[in-house]
Parts: sequence; structure tokens; C-alpha cells
Amino acid sequence: MSYMQAYFLVFLGGPLLMLLLARNEASMLSFVLGVGVVAAALASVLFSKSAPGLGSLGMLWLAWIGTVALCVRAVMRRIKTKRGVALTKSLGAMATVIPWLGLAAADWMAG
Repeated sequence: MSYMQAYFLVFLGGPLLMLLLARNEASMLSFVLGVGVVAAALASVLFSKSAPGLGSLGMLWLAWIGTVALCVRAVMRRIKTKRGVALTKSLGAMATVIPWLGLAAADWMAG
């Protein structure tokens, strides 16, 4: 995977996936399903017999996106203004790239 493909996947695909997951009003069933998907993604990484690699990192990132989407939907239930909902969604979209910024910073500091 080239750097350009990874950039588009992380900085465009992640926020778009989060916005797709948080586009509708949240119900209790959708929260339960969301928590189940996040738990399944984390369990697949934790109980995997293979060595950790790019697949494990991808599953952890998808679990992060699911968690951010659940938090955005929970906040959206409390906020009634359109501006507040838009701000919540934009902050959630920006939060999807936080793990990659931390990984890049750790790689940069390690040399």
C-alpha cells in the first residue's frame, strides 16, 4: 500500500465511515448493535492466534471508529440544535484519525 492510498484511507475513509454510522437518530437497539460490533472487533484482535500486524491494527482502528460513532450518537440524542449536531459530527470525524497521529508521533520519536 502506498502512502497516498494510506492517506486517503485514513483521512478520508475513516471520517466518512464515522459520518455514515452516525447519520441517523440513535435508538437503544442501534446502541446495542454498535456495542456488539465494537466488542466483536476487539475480541477478534485479542483472541487472534496470529502475530499482530496490519490486520490487527485495522481492526483496532475500526473498533475506534465504532466507539467514536457511538459517542457522537449519544451526544446527538441530547443536543437539539442543528449547529450543535453539526459540530458534534465534525468533532467525531476529526477524532477518527487520532490513533494514526499518535502512531506517527511515536514512530517519529523512536527514530
